[in-house]
Amino acid sequence: MQIISVIVPVFHGKKYIDRMIVQLERCVAEYDGRCILELLLVNDDPCEPIGSCFSETVVIKVIETDINRGIHGARVRGLEQCTGDYVLFLDQDDHIRPEYFSSQLECIGEADASVCRLLHEGRQFYDTRMPFEKVISREYIVGVRNPIISPGQVLLRKDSIPEIWRRIGLKHNGADDWLLWICMLVDDCKFALNKEILFEHVVEGSNESINAEHMIQSEREVYWQVAQNGILTGKELERLYMTVESAAEDHIRVLSKFQKMFFVYHTWMNLYEQGVRLEDYLVRRGIRTVAIYGFSYIGKRLYHSLNKGKVCVKYFIDMNAEYLKEEMVSVYLPDGQAPAVDMIIISLVEEVESIRKKLTDLSDARVCAVTELFEDMKNTLSIGNIFKVFGEE
Repeated sequence: MQIISVIVPVFHGKKYIDRMIVQLERCVAEYDGRCILELLLVNDDPCEPIGSCFSETVVIKVIETDINRGIHGARVRGLEQCTGDYVLFLDQDDHIRPEYFSSQLECIGEADASVCRLLHEGRQFYDTRMPFEKVISREYIVGVRNPIISPGQVLLRKDSIPEIWRRIGLKHNGADDWLLWICMLVDDCKFALNKEILFEHVVEGSNESINAEHMIQSEREVYWQVAQNGILTGKELERLYMTVESAAEDHIRVLSKFQKMFFVYHTWMNLYEQGVRLEDYLVRRGIRTVAIYGFSYIGKRLYHSLNKGKVCVKYFIDMNAEYLKEEMVSVYLPDGQAPAVDMIIISLVEEVESIRKKLTDLSDARVCAVTELFEDMKNTLSIGNIFKVFGEE
């Protein structure tokens, strides 16, 4: 019977352990007991022991620690003590579907690894900008970016994990999986593509993947280790350097976008606290039906805020509409034949003018950015306060 080892570094993560065990128990039940699942909980916090854990269907090994080794060190430590034919590296807060192992084992065939599709921030990660079938390749991973957002997408043959990856000890958390894919591709390992969505990457404030400073340090360390160990040379090494530096610029751009989003939320909450509602503002201007451009953080919040009363959100518009199958509302492409509405609200904080031009050319509806709406609401509120000072309504 096949043994699959699931290696989970745990750092301040005892609250996730019960949920992880339940997920794996469901996987065992789905696979009808045709494999043995071995869960290795690798504690990386010497100040917070994990203690004992129990499951009737999953073999659990708790590996306590006397020092903090970091994510890479914890994964390698688990790898040294696992007994499986296959290995899955999970983060402590990851979600996998019950059919994960049955589907991945069926897909892997004679390959060294099977990569599944995933949900990231509640939506499909691979889309028209990053087609799944094209990005899992040596050329893309070295010369463009790391398209595998989490090692939890990848079921690995244990014997295919390169010795050099085990030996290198990355000091900075965040990019050890990128180093793993590079090492495997240099060894001519084959990656099978599983088109099923089997994994969900949950983004929380503690995720290393959203810590820009740590990710930049870790990715630069990956380049340094690749260069020092001769894993890549010549033009490929130069391309990796450019990719790492481009990734650093991307991390900084994301921080800038989040800063802009923060000010949108700040203005929105300020207005809300003063009793000024977007719904009322739109109704006073004769807006009863809207579409939202951008199935994004702000877009979703707009939908839930508006779609409770007098304003109806008819649909979303998004360039990746074919990858967004939402039960709550339809999603159309920007150039699709969408129903008429009174207003299209752009929920994004970047590239607003180019989006506005495209929408204006395609629709007779009024097109407004959410930032403009909130700014006008704020100005209207200020004028209303002036009138109150002079005793006018």
